[in-house]
This record gives sequence, structure tokens and C-alpha cells, in this order.
Amino acid sequence: MSAQQIAQFWEYIGYLGSITVFISFLMSSVIRLRLVNTIGALIFAVYALVIQSYPTAILNIGLVVINLYYLNKIRKHEELFTAHSCRMDNEFLRSFVMYNGRDIQRRFSNYNLDSTDANTAIFVYCDMTAAGLLIGKNNEDGTLRVDIDYATPEYRDLRVGKFLYKKLSSMGFKKLIAKTEDERHKIYLIKMGFKEENGVFIKSV
Repeated sequence: MSAQQIAQFWEYIGYLGSITVFISFLMSSVIRLRLVNTIGALIFAVYALVIQSYPTAILNIGLVVINLYYLNKIRKHEELFTAHSCRMDNEFLRSFVMYNGRDIQRRFSNYNLDSTDANTAIFVYCDMTAAGLLIGKNNEDGTLRVDIDYATPEYRDLRVGKFLYKKLSSMGFKKLIAKTEDERHKIYLIKMGFKEENGVFIKSV
């Protein structure tokens, strides 16, 4: 490679680091933000060292250290997850759905709390903050039809779902059924252990 090609290569590396750092700030999950930001800062630090921009390198190395410190702190902190069911006419339930309505509609289009036959609502709390909500119909035979399995943006990293689906077995449910046309939600259900059968996602708990 010529000197010009090498210089251009490292310039692309610099762009990659900048773009990665920028993308990290678009993430709502704090864990994902810090992970991606660490990767971007590390790439940019290497680029800065190569071009001998030492102040930029020090700044980005500092960001890597800070991110790793807080990621380790998050890992060591045992968050308290709890699940509580409530009535479908619960005032907080309706306020939560209204407040997060636009985000819920993007994932569960056309869902209307007033026209559903759902009879089960379960909130998931993280350190006593409402982090997720499941709405569905309990068919009284151990089967729960899952209409909404929603996590707020701050907790959209599978922690809520993993806790909830383990908890449901202790609440008397044996089988979960879900339908969705949203590709992202299909991927999520598969990650949660659902298996697709004729367009329906099924999970034993």
C-alpha cells in the first residue's frame, strides 16, 4: 500500500469511530449506549494515536475507562425486578398506556384497551420503576394469550422479558400464545423462547 492509501485507510477508521460514537447516543438503553460508545471511543483513540493527535487520544481513552467503570458498576448492581398484576380498569394502567401510547402503537398497531377482551395485566417493576407491561387473556386453563409485551425504551434489552416469562410460571401459567406481524417483535419472541407454529408463537413456561 502506498503512503496515501495508508493515510486514507486510517481516515476511514477515524470516520468509523466517529459514526459509532454518534450511533451510541441514539440508543435508549443505557447499557447498549455505553457498550457501543466504548467501541467507538476505542476505535477513535487508536486513530488519534496513529495520527499523533494525543489530546484526542487521551479524551477517548478516558471515555473508554469511564464507560467500563460504569458498565462494571451496572453489572455488580443487582436490580430488583418485581411483577404485579392489576385490574384492567386500573387507573395507573390506563395512564401508563396513554403516556406510552405512541410507542406501544408502533409495536402493537391498532391495539385499543377499551375494545379488547383481555382480562390480565401484569406490570414489571425495576427498582420500583414501571419498566414493562404485559396485557393478555387468561383462558383459565393455564394458557395466556399475550396481546402486549411492552418494555419502556430504557429497559429494552431483554431483562424485563426474561424476568417476566420466568415469573409467569409461578403465577399459574403453563402455555403462552402470541401473534404479531411486526418483524422486530417476532425476533424478540424467538429470543424469549417462543416457537412459531402456523403463524402463531407458542411458549411453554
